[in-house]
Amino acid sequence: MISAIVLSPSLRAGQTVDRASEAVARSLGALVRAAVDGVLRDVAIIGPAADHLAALADHAGCAFVEAASAQTGLALAVGRMRSEIVFVLEGGYAPSSGFTEEAGDLLLQPGDFRGALLRLAPDALLTRLAPGLARPVGALVPRKALTDAAARDLADLIRRLNIRRSLNVRAQKII
Repeated sequence: MISAIVLSPSLRAGQTVDRASEAVARSLGALVRAAVDGVLRDVAIIGPAADHLAALADHAGCAFVEAASAQTGLALAVGRMRSEIVFVLEGGYAPSSGFTEEAGDLLLQPGDFRGALLRLAPDALLTRLAPGLARPVGALVPRKALTDAAARDLADLIRRLNIRRSLNVRAQKII
């Protein structure tokens, strides 16, 4: 089983996003199947108070970590996660179908799990020709590595952990 952390889009932009709660809600909706299939154990939402995410977290049965930066929020949220693998996802993006199966398969593979990236679906000629150039919007990482990295944001986390493996499924921008 995995835990998930959904980051408010306003943490990435460094400013208040008008529809941050809608973006996070849609990302949560995309994770429901993973919870129903028994792959996803718990979820935390990270965002500033201005995004009004506390009520959304309460309605969705998620933990809410109020933080002005992703770094602070990740440090606080990782201690609440119950699984050894954590899926960090930027709000406003949703993994496409097949995520649950692929994440479940990763958990069953023997060996040392170092992490895997969820990239955006190719949307331009360059990313269609070289899908590995698509921007990562999520990452499956070991909880201990997430704690040790003390990353500023998702991109910094990926750099610090040197995650190279990409999931076969892609993410769609949903807001």
